[in-house]
Amino acid sequence: MRNKIVYWIIPLVFFIASGCEEMLIEEEFKNTPVDNYDAFWSEFDRFYGDFDVKNINWDSLKTVYSEGLTESSSDQQLFHSLTGLLNELNDGHADLYAPGIGYFRSWNRRNKSYFGDEVNSDVSTLSNLNYTICKHYLNNRYEEGIYSDWKFYYGTINYKSYKIGYISIPTFSNDDYPVDFIQQAVDSFNKKDAVIIDLRYNGGGRTDAFMSTLNSFASEKRVYLKSKFRNGKNHSDFTAMAEHSTNPHENGLRNKPIAILMNSFSASSSDHFILGMKSQADVITVGDTTCGAFSAVLERILPNGWKFRLGAQVVYNPDGSLMTDSHGNYLEGIGIAPDFWVQDELRMIRNGVDMPLEKALKKITENLQ
Repeated sequence: MRNKIVYWIIPLVFFIASGCEEMLIEEEFKNTPVDNYDAFWSEFDRFYGDFDVKNINWDSLKTVYSEGLTESSSDQQLFHSLTGLLNELNDGHADLYAPGIGYFRSWNRRNKSYFGDEVNSDVSTLSNLNYTICKHYLNNRYEEGIYSDWKFYYGTINYKSYKIGYISIPTFSNDDYPVDFIQQAVDSFNKKDAVIIDLRYNGGGRTDAFMSTLNSFASEKRVYLKSKFRNGKNHSDFTAMAEHSTNPHENGLRNKPIAILMNSFSASSSDHFILGMKSQADVITVGDTTCGAFSAVLERILPNGWKFRLGAQVVYNPDGSLMTDSHGNYLEGIGIAPDFWVQDELRMIRNGVDMPLEKALKKITENLQ
């Protein structure tokens, strides 16, 4: 007997409509390894947006990774087959969570260390970065707020004869996103010579949060991105092109040089925030290439209860050309390259020196002289 399986689609508000909506899709699959595999492959086949722009032959991959899979295969064998498919995509928003078995992210840099000079650094080491910035750059004089256990803080860095506003935005994901706190920072920064926005290790979050912050720091109304959304059974079926623009707040930052600190763990909403800021005048980016997770996300649950995500959107430059790197590769999973590349080094941070921040201070003040 076949079970009726429910899949929830939770589109990001910014890309779809003016309000959040949930759409229910019902399919019939048995809870067997083969049917779970077919359900997984079929959902990507129906909704994933990047097959053509990445030159992926999804039909042939179905055969490759289903080889040896039977109705009596183990959960580990099924997980191996599904992650084989995912590994072909190199997509920051394509992943699989199998309780009791494992979690797999399609992004090819998923095993990248948090710091360039440490092979096995983990999230606990990030406290060293905040400590160094607060003590050695802000001289322990800063405003902070804890929101959903995330520490947001801002202050002033005295660099040569300049006063540089600095803010750390660790996430866009918390429900109690500190809009008022961000506004306080912006009010303070309007009295400074320049501003540094730190998005390192910011893995993204809610669209309304990053858009509100983007419009607080943007000075000009600019189209910074266009996109299409997969909407048909063919891999080439998409909606019409949509424009995404900055819309500066009346009480936002005005005409200040800005440097954005970013790295490989700056993802999703951070990717979009950075694109929006790059459309503005007098903005530079410093650090490492971002994650490159641009698409709106659809969430699914397989018949066996495993959860996975996929992206249905393709993004374009403001002129309508496909968003690619200097080699012509589509940026999903590759990321946005910085204007000035400097890696985060734990050894230097523990010695009180933040190399990307040092580079940002140097470059952002060159034109102030």
